[in-house]
Amino acid sequence: MKAGEFVPPDLSFSALVGDLGLPLLHPSDRPVLHLLEAPRPVPVEGALVLFPPPSLYPYRGASGFLVREPTEALLAFAQKEGLGVAAYPPWLAQEELEKAIRQRLFQKAGGMALAGLLDLFLKLPDRALLEVLHQATGLALARVAPWGEVLGFAGPVPPRHPQEAGAGPGWLALEAGEGLLVAYGEEALLGRARGLLEVASRLLRLRGLERSLERMQEESLGAALLEGLILGEAEPERLFAFGFAEGVEWVLALAEPPPVPGRHRLAEERRREATLELRRRAGAFLDRLGVPYLLAPRGNRVVALWQVHHPGREAEGLLKTLLPGSRLGYSAVHAGAEVEEAYREALIALKAARSGEALAFTALDPVAFVLLQQSPEDLKALVERYLPLPPKLLKTLEVYLDTAATSRKEHLLEAAEKLHIHPNTLRYRLKRIEALLGPLTRPETLARVHLALRARDLLAG
Repeated sequence: MKAGEFVPPDLSFSALVGDLGLPLLHPSDRPVLHLLEAPRPVPVEGALVLFPPPSLYPYRGASGFLVREPTEALLAFAQKEGLGVAAYPPWLAQEELEKAIRQRLFQKAGGMALAGLLDLFLKLPDRALLEVLHQATGLALARVAPWGEVLGFAGPVPPRHPQEAGAGPGWLALEAGEGLLVAYGEEALLGRARGLLEVASRLLRLRGLERSLERMQEESLGAALLEGLILGEAEPERLFAFGFAEGVEWVLALAEPPPVPGRHRLAEERRREATLELRRRAGAFLDRLGVPYLLAPRGNRVVALWQVHHPGREAEGLLKTLLPGSRLGYSAVHAGAEVEEAYREALIALKAARSGEALAFTALDPVAFVLLQQSPEDLKALVERYLPLPPKLLKTLEVYLDTAATSRKEHLLEAAEKLHIHPNTLRYRLKRIEALLGPLTRPETLARVHLALRARDLLAG
């Protein structure tokens, strides 16, 4: 060995047991990457198992077993699979043993342990990764989605979590791809674990990018099918290739990002970026939902079709995932091949939805349904024809009608109070309104006014 050459510490099972001063019953050169102190649904590759497992075969990827009383079957299995086996005395508490092992793995040989953890992190699913990080750092950890849902946790975490990256008393939140990685614990522990948490957050970010690329590749095929189904040019049977089963209920939704004003090139670019971000977020949510789905952009909107269990809850969850100020309209629940009909329903619901609202086609009132069959130009003409009022009188009319619908007695006084005017002033304004619209006591006048007001709301939405 040359002078100054780095010698990596020996993290093998045999070396670790020897360092602890415990009797080695079967040697192993497998590296110890993390602890498994109780049966859990996490991968065991590189794990030091601290309990006698009821079934040995699932633990063939472990580093070895460190138990109080190894059985003959355990020794035979370890010899066959090349695992290590060691025993610790009955007077030694398991908690003290865990603490000693962790100190050696993540303090004495932190660099090599980190390298081993990186190899492990690349293979572990997200929830298992949180468990390993929890064991490595002693911190409670949570993975929080952009829409606030807790995707996984390890250790005792609080009921509410930060929504943005940052730090506070007893917590640290790091960007981790689609969401945050949040750690909780003492300030000293957070400081010591900061580097490891930064590495983990970047790995999660890379995983998110990989998943996005994979999702985009799959979605490009699904988008072509969905577009064909909307236009009536694709066979509905092709849905089976994307996991949809015959007779399974689904809904179709149309999502639209908040409007970007302007007609210049920068505004067009921002609209394009907003649509792409909308598609990415919608894909992430539906991917987490774990159901078959199709996703496709249409202009500045995104179309999503997915197998549904709780339509309202899932549509609201999808909306929360999207950019603030987005709106969403979704169809009735279907179980056949009526994609063209569902798209039309979602489009009508979207036109009636306001900013930040997810509206179902089945929740539309009949007036809105009829009005939305008309073009925006026709709706505008209707408003101009039946509401030829200046802003002050229009506001007066709205408050008056609202109080008349909710208060049987003295609604004139209530309306005047809400408008901060004298009742006589309100009477004068109502006379001016009736001179333009007709008597407000006549049903036909009220019907025209109601239609015009609803049309104006739909145009504004």
